[in-house]
Amino acid sequence: MTEARPDLCVLIPVFKDQSGLIETLEVLGRESHPFDIVVVDDGSPQPVTCAESYGPHAVTLMRLDRNRGIEHALNAGLEAILARGYPHIARLDCGDLPLPGRFERQEDFLQANPRVGMVGTWARCVDDDGNYMFTLRFPVDHDEMLRKQRYVPALLHPTIMIRAEALRDIGLYSDRYKTAEDYDLFVRMGRNWRLANIPEVLTQYTISATGTTAAKRKRNLVARFRVQRDNFSARDPHAWAGMARTLLFMAIPFGWLNAVKKKAWK
Repeated sequence: MTEARPDLCVLIPVFKDQSGLIETLEVLGRESHPFDIVVVDDGSPQPVTCAESYGPHAVTLMRLDRNRGIEHALNAGLEAILARGYPHIARLDCGDLPLPGRFERQEDFLQANPRVGMVGTWARCVDDDGNYMFTLRFPVDHDEMLRKQRYVPALLHPTIMIRAEALRDIGLYSDRYKTAEDYDLFVRMGRNWRLANIPEVLTQYTISATGTTAAKRKRNLVARFRVQRDNFSARDPHAWAGMARTLLFMAIPFGWLNAVKKKAWK
């Protein structure tokens, strides 16, 4: 007999991060909650490798022929996942880890709240050596999340679980907002479906010293501004304030911003 397919698939994009991928897969392998895993190698010069299963979880490794950016890797994985009929899709990035109970809590939440299209979690942030830095605590109420999204994303991308039905409704990631493809997806999801965060620290998120440079930060702020501009509502004071905040952050030195973040989130 063929085993029944689980309701959940975990999507992990990767580019030139073999060690981070294996770290995440090995932790996933210790999870007892049923799920499959799809890994998408976004054209790494040295193709990544992994086993066909970790613990009880089957792994599908997809290799793209060239590097086109994370939004294309995510969409390639999502198309495969949606074609297979999984009702729920969880996101993780290489090196980020689900903490015990995350997937169960998120699936239970989606089943109990049929109008919620996407649910995230709070996150424990660590540096490259695994040292605790601060905790990201996001709003949990839908209306409060919509207000926050006039300024910044109201969810953390590697913490989310998406209802497949909702994703089919709003469409996949756009390639119009490189480095802010997640922000755009969250905004579009919030227009048609309810958003939520579980107020528990259920994901460990690595903030790499080499992962965010001043140049990348500038590109991200420009892309964020474009998302805000393209979803602008003149009657909403938060829309004006959000765009003004993004412009202000473009002028703040990168080191100052990181110092402020650490103090604010501890």
